[in-house]
Amino acid sequence: MFLAIFLLISLYQYVTAGQVTWITSSFKWVENAARSIWVDPKGFVSDSADSVSNYASDVVDSVAKERSQDEPFIEPARTISTADIAWSAPAYDLSGRVVKVNDGDTITVLDANQKQHKVRLYGIDTPEYKQPYSRAATRTLAGLVQGEGVGVDVKDTDSYGRTVGVVYKGNLDVNLQMVKSGYAWWYEQHAPFDDDLREAEESARMDKLGLWADPDPVPPWKWRRDHM
Repeated sequence: MFLAIFLLISLYQYVTAGQVTWITSSFKWVENAARSIWVDPKGFVSDSADSVSNYASDVVDSVAKERSQDEPFIEPARTISTADIAWSAPAYDLSGRVVKVNDGDTITVLDANQKQHKVRLYGIDTPEYKQPYSRAATRTLAGLVQGEGVGVDVKDTDSYGRTVGVVYKGNLDVNLQMVKSGYAWWYEQHAPFDDDLREAEESARMDKLGLWADPDPVPPWKWRRDHM
């Protein structure tokens, strides 16, 4: 019985603390025990089994306490997991989480490999920074995708090195939704045969949604030509 207790305590302390130090403490306990025998031998012998058991328990508790003090819990660094990012169907050319909304028609997507991609929404154009409704367009896009998982149907790469594509959040066509909300133009020059975008712009214009509340809004491509 005593040998089993000896081995159990030694193994536990080695695994948890990396060293066996309880034996040294045991000598002090034996010394105290000897003194107890000298003073009251009958009492010591009758309680010896309980004393050994209690001592073993104290040593185990002491080791655990020392370990908890020496090695405080450190919370692992929080990162965006692969499971959170690569949620979308394999059919998408690019998928990830939106970590930044740059403006009304550009976002930054972080993929499962922790690589960032700047994505320009295909077939639409939103007001430039100094134009009216620029901030409103950015807020509208942020409300749709900021921090969300998205899939991108890539169409091209533009002259700035940005990925150009249609962005989807679940079943929602984000590009189309921006036009429907009235905060983006159908960019006919780049998507001349997209009837959905054309019809969405006509509907938003008719209902005076978003920037169409202005009787004569200036398309951003014309504004860039005159100001940039």
